Amino acid sequence: MPTEEYNFKGQLKYEQFEFFFRRHWMKFLQPFFFTLPIVLFILLILFVLGRLTLMVDLNFVRVFYVFFTIILSFGFLSMFFLQVINFYFDLVIVTDCRILVVNKTVFLRNNSDAIDLTKIQDIAVEAEGVLRNYLKYGALLITLSTSSPPITITYVPDPHYYLEWTNRVKREHIVQRQEKNKQSSNKESYLQDIYNMPPT
Repeated sequence: MPTEEYNFKGQLKYEQFEFFFRRHWMKFLQPFFFTLPIVLFILLILFVLGRLTLMVDLNFVRVFYVFFTIILSFGFLSMFFLQVINFYFDLVIVTDCRILVVNKTVFLRNNSDAIDLTKIQDIAVEAEGVLRNYLKYGALLITLSTSSPPITITYVPDPHYYLEWTNRVKREHIVQRQEKNKQSSNKESYLQDIYNMPPT
């Protein structure tokens, strides 16, 4: 599909959308891997409490157990769906003149960072480990021409593919700037020649 059809919030008038990507799905699953032992421990506690409530013939204890289970289930489902929404909000957008790193959540965070393509000195891929190479994700390390520290974009799916695509966009941007500078210098030299012409 042609890139001219795509527009996004915060797009500048003179820039053209090239492509975008979301983070790898491992970023979505990683919090659940870390919280899985806690979830299993809570389920074990609920199972034991459920067996104890069946042994105790008190209605308010059973009502409290059901209420407590519903609250925990609602909290876990809310965290799950918020994580899904945050996964779709976390974007990297590349235009013909800059890279936008959007880091947004539903309520707590709405950050974005813009990297000018002309300030990028080098882009490298970091994909170390069996899991990263098997699942094809890694990090893009963007080195700037200034004294600023490198910018790291983590959980990039198929990072070598997006590395080549970003480098292509960067080269096209540099060629366009050189052509514009050449045209403007030719125009200035032409005007200078006109000004220097002797009066007739």
